[in-house]
Amino acid sequence: MGFAPTRVLAKVANQAAKKHPAYKQHGVCKLTADSETTKALLKQLPVTELWGVARRTGERLRVMGIESAWDLREADPKRIRQRFSVMQERIVWELRGQPSIQLDDMSQPRQQIMVSRSFGRLTNDPRQLREALRHHAARAGEKLRKQRSVTSAIMVFIRTNPFRKDLPQYRQRVVISLERPTDDSREIIAAAVQGLRRLWRKGYAYHKVGLMLLDLSPKANRQLTLETPQTDEAAKRSERLMMTMDKLNRELGKGTVQLGLPRKGNAWALRSERRTPRYTTKWNELLVVK
Repeated sequence: MGFAPTRVLAKVANQAAKKHPAYKQHGVCKLTADSETTKALLKQLPVTELWGVARRTGERLRVMGIESAWDLREADPKRIRQRFSVMQERIVWELRGQPSIQLDDMSQPRQQIMVSRSFGRLTNDPRQLREALRHHAARAGEKLRKQRSVTSAIMVFIRTNPFRKDLPQYRQRVVISLERPTDDSREIIAAAVQGLRRLWRKGYAYHKVGLMLLDLSPKANRQLTLETPQTDEAAKRSERLMMTMDKLNRELGKGTVQLGLPRKGNAWALRSERRTPRYTTKWNELLVVK
């Protein structure tokens, strides 16, 4: 656990609590803005390991002579804003102990919904890619219904592992337009699989597949279509089915009801080799105090 007066410093404290030898025993790190401990940690921390600093941004910062988190803390905020963005300027202020980054307003519906995940191991089996994409599409449908929106288009993307230079590389994406705005997971999955068929190429070991729901709009104001109209009865049946599925998964546990069951030992499942014990949600992982 990490504690600090700002979110960026709290992230640094959390990282130190997990990795720094001085905090490993108790697993708790508390930082203040101007302490010698904070200064020492920031000087040791590469700027690219800061929350909100991407790899390419880090490369541009190094050209300016900013290599550590402390270097960024001491940089001119106005200069950082001119060269990068207001977000990078806020990180400078946060490192100095001045809260500048607010939590996102979660009540506002998102304009796009993306679900993807890197595979546990590489695969070129199209069936496993379909299973992974089907799983992601069902999850995206849940998120879409939770914010009471519908989608009109889906972007599907696929890629190999860019760090495996010894293997052939491939990455591509495609946008599938839906016949009508929908929040039905079955229609989302069907469109996603259609996109995957266009993208898949033989001879590549794939590392990631995912999708993004585009053109989101409120369900209450969804626009009807003349080409493939949906009857009121079909719309109500679809809504009842999705509501029932979401309720069962919410009350009985995630994955209780699925649109197609995945195979055991599939390549796209996470290995979870370094997962933190789930003390509060799994009986067999409860902490034993002696």
